[in-house]
Amino acid sequence: MATQTSFFGEEAEAPERVHHSSHGDVPSILKWTGSKRSQASRIAALAPEYDRYYEPFLGGGALMFLLGRPLSVGADLYQPLVDFWSLVRDDPDRLVENYRTQWRALQEDLPAYFYVVRDRFNQTKKPEDLNFLMRTCVNGIVRFSQKGDFNNSFHLSRKGMQPERFAKIVRSWNHRLRGVEFRCADFQESLSDASAADFVYLDPPYAGNKQRYIGDLDIERFYGVLDDLSARGVKWALSFDGNRGERDYNVELPSGLFRRKVDLQSGYSAVNKVLNGATDMVTESLYLNY
Repeated sequence: MATQTSFFGEEAEAPERVHHSSHGDVPSILKWTGSKRSQASRIAALAPEYDRYYEPFLGGGALMFLLGRPLSVGADLYQPLVDFWSLVRDDPDRLVENYRTQWRALQEDLPAYFYVVRDRFNQTKKPEDLNFLMRTCVNGIVRFSQKGDFNNSFHLSRKGMQPERFAKIVRSWNHRLRGVEFRCADFQESLSDASAADFVYLDPPYAGNKQRYIGDLDIERFYGVLDDLSARGVKWALSFDGNRGERDYNVELPSGLFRRKVDLQSGYSAVNKVLNGATDMVTESLYLNY
């Protein structure tokens, strides 16, 4: 087992780097850029004991599947995404039947039906339509215009997940989300009631990324919230930077903000492959304050 030096000058054990597939152990209910499915089981294994679990940048919710329990909190700024997760928890039959109906409509009118749904979603923001779009758009990459409209295109070589398979995944997630609270709020607001008995996993926009749907992260305010959590005795883990191939995206977090850093390989970058045709290995950094 390798060791590394923290900002406190301590040596902390770090798991060996291992190759992982991009699929991971978490059922893919919603494709979402930056998903931690490939790392979820390894991050979860590092979680401390906790009463309540918080995930303030919920996205695809991979860690929520493994760590969520009644009274856990999942939050995001994007209301249709929060509505989607609430639908999985509260009305899975509705989501399953809606997907089945839309999937059939797509098979009968390829690819025109996709664009009908995209136009409708940009008007109504219904979570069922967000689910359908993310299941059938190019590589499941969430992408919005400057005015906030979903603008990714139909994936011509895919016709969406088979409804029967999707139904099984929804049932699995529904079981895991019972009693979980969802909030449409920013990270600071959603963590306001976290206590020393709780655990927080944070997966904000990748350091230096200015194209995520929630806009730029106020980094100084974010560091302040992390510092406040530590002062309150709240344990947290943060996925924030790393490397893609030979490109180094590591940032220097303020001295004393965390206790140790663990590097996790997460397979190859799907987004980079779509945009540039490259297949660079991605290594992401996990910072922990415990």
